[in-house]
Amino acid sequence: MRESGIVGMLALCLLAPAGAQMQTPSDWKWRADAAVSLVGEGRAPGDAELFFVAMPPGWHVTTGPGTLLYHPDYQGRGSFVVEAEIFLFPGDSQEGYGVFVAGRSLDEAASTPGYLAFVARRDGRAGVFERSAAGLVPVADWMANDAVVPHAGGEGTAKNVLRVEVGPAEIAFSANGKPIAVIPRGDRALEGHIGFRIGPRVNLHASRLDVTYRLAPVPKK
Repeated sequence: MRESGIVGMLALCLLAPAGAQMQTPSDWKWRADAAVSLVGEGRAPGDAELFFVAMPPGWHVTTGPGTLLYHPDYQGRGSFVVEAEIFLFPGDSQEGYGVFVAGRSLDEAASTPGYLAFVARRDGRAGVFERSAAGLVPVADWMANDAVVPHAGGEGTAKNVLRVEVGPAEIAFSANGKPIAVIPRGDRALEGHIGFRIGPRVNLHASRLDVTYRLAPVPKK
């Protein structure tokens, strides 16, 4: 769907009766960077609130604190590919948005979550970051890349298709079909939840989230 189509769809949904295709998915979960409560349509979320609704095709999300969104049944295993199509809406936040793999300890409030995130930013930069008990570590730090469509401000949306390919020996990250980074898989435990990683105060629409499992054997490098 073109950017103008997504914008028009959002406008129509906002004019629909309360609750019409605008409900928080009951089968999804979230893990925010700070205590958070859900807010309904009609106003922007505050610093401790999250707006997250099903809006076919996909979901609309506006964050207060940074948040992980995931369905507990969707997980990566073996060699797999995760790809999301995301439309970034106007705003001033320069925080990252994208996908994560290898999610673990996400629903345990007292624990530190773990994940590997591939995120883009409003200024057209992208990066790969790994979260563990040691904190958040840049695996491929923020870098400018013309593969990422920026959103300089004003009206409209910026569409980016972000893709993570987990192979036997390497993990490849690309935006809109163009390479961003490749890192060795090493001894990383990449089995785990997949989903969206969205930084603070970001307003976006994710029209799809796909996971593909590679069943055919591939040679190891």
